This record gives sequence, C-alpha cells and structure tokens, in this order.
Amino acid sequence: MKVCIGGTFNVIHIGHELLFETAFAIGDAVMVGLTSDEFANSTREVSVRGYDERRCDLERFLRRYGKPFEILKIEDSTGVAGTSDSLDGIVVSPETRGAAEEINSIRVESGLRPLKVFCIHEVKADDRDAVSASRIISGEIDRDGRLLKPVRVAVATSNAVKVTAVRNVFTQVFGLAEVIEVPSEEVTRQPIGEETIKGSISRARSALQQTKSDYGVGIEAGLFRIAALDTYLDVQYCTIVDSSGRITYGHGPGFEYPPEVIRAVLRGSTVGAIMSQLTGIENIGHRGGSVGYLSGGLIDRTSLTEIAVLMALTPRIKTELYKDSGSDIQADSASDVACR
Repeated sequence: MKVCIGGTFNVIHIGHELLFETAFAIGDAVMVGLTSDEFANSTREVSVRGYDERRCDLERFLRRYGKPFEILKIEDSTGVAGTSDSLDGIVVSPETRGAAEEINSIRVESGLRPLKVFCIHEVKADDRDAVSASRIISGEIDRDGRLLKPVRVAVATSNAVKVTAVRNVFTQVFGLAEVIEVPSEEVTRQPIGEETIKGSISRARSALQQTKSDYGVGIEAGLFRIAALDTYLDVQYCTIVDSSGRITYGHGPGFEYPPEVIRAVLRGSTVGAIMSQLTGIENIGHRGGSVGYLSGGLIDRTSLTEIAVLMALTPRIKTELYKDSGSDIQADSASDVACR
C-alpha cells in the first residue's frame, strides 16, 4: 500500500511523529506533499521557514523509518493526492480530515477510487490543547508538547486553603501552573442551595475578568436540602472558566453537620461562625475546615476542595469526549474511513 501525507512541517513535532509512524506502519511507501512557500505563507499566521530548509529537515527525519518515501511540492490543499492513481491511502489529523474528504470528492469525480483515510487522534500538550508549530514558535511548548510557560490561574478568594487546593490540582493536570488569588465579592453570607452554584460561577468569571488569566476559578461551599434524606448536606462547588469562555463545573462529596449547626445556620448564622464557636478553633474554614474536625482528621478541607476542583477539570482532561459535534455520529462508508 502506498499512502500520502500533506503539510507544511515548519517545525516537526510529536503530532507529526504520530502521523508518520502511522503512515510507515500501514504503508510500504509514503508520498509526502510539502507546501510551497507561497501556499504555506497564505495559510499560516506565523512565519514559515523556506521550502528548501523544510524539505532538508523532513528528509533527515524520514530516513529513520527505513522505507521508501518521496517528497513533492504542493501548491494547494489537494496536491497530487487528488490526481495520482498510484496512491491507496491518506493519513490525516482531525484538523485536516476535511482536506481528505475534499480530495476523495475530486478523485471520485475524476473516475479514480477514493483513498482509504486513516485519521490519527489529536496530540495534546501538557495543558490539554493541541500541539502545533505556532505554539512551539511562540515559546508556549516544546516539540514534545511540554509546557515552557505555566498556565495562569486566578482564584477568586482570600482563603489560602482554596488557593493551595487549586495549585495542587492544576499542577497535577497541567505540569506548570501559576496560581494567584484575586479579591472577590461576597456572594451571600451563608449560601444555601443554588446560591452556592451561582456564587462559584460569579467568582470564576470575576477572577478571569480581573486578571486576563488562562483560567478563572470560583469555589463556593453551601448547604443543600436533600428531601429524600430529610436533611442538609454541605457540598462544595467549583466553576472553571477559561479565556475562550468555556465553563466547566464540579463538586465535592457532601457531608452532614450536627443538628445544632444546621439550626443555627437556618436562623441566620454561618457555618464558619457556629463551628468556630463549637470547636474553639478560630477561622476554622481557613485551616483544616469543619470537615477536618468532624472527620477526626481523616480528611481536611484542602483534600475536600481538591476533589471539587478535579471534578471541574475532568471535562478538560479528556476533551475529545466532551465536544458537541451538533450531529449524530455516523459511519463513513463512502470514504472507507479508519479512524484510530
């Protein structure tokens, strides 16, 4: 089988490596369409190295696979793939999947058989965004997708426990994270029910607007009436909004306060005030938290908050599963697509 790949290959990175590994694994020979300087510069916002320099680097890189290959200059998105009768397949990324479909339409109209399409998965950097040459050139990431600049995270709080929890989780997920605390408006004296959720959303948006960070985080704990249990549970909600406007949510485990605390809160007191009074621990919410005291130290507020933050980050880890395509998923039998 002879397969083809097309691209600019301005900087060869880990995403390109997966493309070529796939191509040489399924193909006996590989044809590479390399964009001309004119075509490359018309489709790229960043500066593109000259064709001869890119071709030289590409040749050196491809020799590692030990199989025949040829590099051809292309002036448009279809190149020779739309007309060659010696090709059997094409390897693309999700970003260039549309080009493969366009190529197959041209081939069918010309009386040629459609190419078998192999679509690799999107290769992501440490921050869960796609690896790209433009990000490498700008100094955000290296060729292997490792962050060279920390993600900037603003937390709307003055509570060191929340800041620590956010720093711990974001560092685990993204590798590098700069976490800052920003002033936040008091949402309500003691949130109950949906006020808690609205408060976390308001805090997250405020943090992002004030700092122009990559992410804004709002964390709010409140009492939720559980009718089936005939009681209230304390649940901590986390909202994360990013610079694109996308919002994700999560919450931590719920636990029950002593009846005396619930009665005091419903009369207008706050959980923090009544728990500090009961335990003699001043500012208990800024230390181990009520849950630390009530659980006998088996879990503290930092750990509880980390769970809420991680739950809000979950859709940002397996991002491909949370994309709204707007249409039903159907098998592409016409082009015989094999997506990996």
